[in-house]
Amino acid sequence: MSRDIGLARDVAREADGSLQGLKAINAVCKKGIEPGRFLCLLEGGMDIASAKIKIRSRSFGTEKVFQGGFPMWFKRALCLLVCLTFAVAGFGCGSKDAPRADGTPINVAHQPYFHGLPSYIAVKKGWDKEAGLKMNIQMYVSGPPQNEALVSDTWEVGVYGSVPAMLAALRYGASIIAISNDESETNDLWVRADSPILKIKGKNPKYPEIYGSAEALKGKTIMLTIASTGHYAVMATLKALGVDEKDVKIVHMEQAQAMAAFEAGQGDVVQLWAPFGYIAEGKGWQKISSGQKAGVMIPGLVVANKKAMENPEKVAKWLGLYMRGLQEMKTNPAESVKFLADYYKENGQALDEKALKQEFALRPLYTVKEQLALFEKKDGKESKIEQDMSALADFFVQQGRIKPEEREKLLKSGLITDKVLKLVDAQQQKK
Repeated sequence: MSRDIGLARDVAREADGSLQGLKAINAVCKKGIEPGRFLCLLEGGMDIASAKIKIRSRSFGTEKVFQGGFPMWFKRALCLLVCLTFAVAGFGCGSKDAPRADGTPINVAHQPYFHGLPSYIAVKKGWDKEAGLKMNIQMYVSGPPQNEALVSDTWEVGVYGSVPAMLAALRYGASIIAISNDESETNDLWVRADSPILKIKGKNPKYPEIYGSAEALKGKTIMLTIASTGHYAVMATLKALGVDEKDVKIVHMEQAQAMAAFEAGQGDVVQLWAPFGYIAEGKGWQKISSGQKAGVMIPGLVVANKKAMENPEKVAKWLGLYMRGLQEMKTNPAESVKFLADYYKENGQALDEKALKQEFALRPLYTVKEQLALFEKKDGKESKIEQDMSALADFFVQQGRIKPEEREKLLKSGLITDKVLKLVDAQQQKK
């Protein structure tokens, strides 16, 4: 009984640590309760105390909803109570890596965006079962809460933007093992159609596609998700226009919240990433910049935590499925667009066909061989992916957000590695 209580407390702690977004996330106990057994969902906004909490049993298909006005200690206790119920009932206890009839479990962290599609396709087509894996997919609204969960090894492998991936490597020893897609153009900045910023374009001849100027942006309020790839796109844009970050007002919001606030008239500029940028375009908002327009490469990255890398064969088995999903997206875009529509719909987004096709048009994908080339060091020089991460790290050093020695650690400590990709390549050669 005492062990069950301890397990339940751990699950409650995981749930509490992740209830900071608008999307559902798995409440997982790393010590034994089966991942994905139940969900804790937060709905109704970022104000945790007044929002609605929903706890659902995946085993029994039931759920309990508690609406507004409850302090966090109550909601933490509520998670504990529900988790304890399952623990005492004897569900899901035991080693989380123990093989089961439906495959060896692996905890996968995703966001409800394009780069989660390869795993979704793999599950829908049953490839995970063929490979003897059971994917327990957890959803996070953005990189920061995803990294919070990484602290306690809640997930083993995950996919997100280059900024949180860099921080995961530096802060928690995670390894950058592959590329999900090129997100440079889909991390963008938007203004309303009547914004005076639109009157100026190409102020800096080196960046002819960027709208605005130092004078036009000074004092403006920019809403963005801090410590994200979008933040990087904003900083690159400001630098291109000769604007110091302290000369604008940065307001942190998660993407859905930022979009709603901007539509309500708040702020002067909003940073969005796909699919929110397509929705912004549909509202008549105008794109003034992007990572690509500001001259920076923003790759989406695949990461494995430090503990997971102790078993690279298991990581490679999952990455092989993910890369197979990427290959499917490249060779069979028509069917993949349908899968993407379903994936977004299941995660609360409804996109029209134009937006869905833009996802594929604006976000280059890379095969295993292409990725190995991007990870390859030539003549003792940095690989292409190391060059991109070096530029990112340099930017953050200049901004005082990471230390110079951390930049060196990122590039010289083996945190960017093609070890798992090579295992996947070897797997493919045998087929």
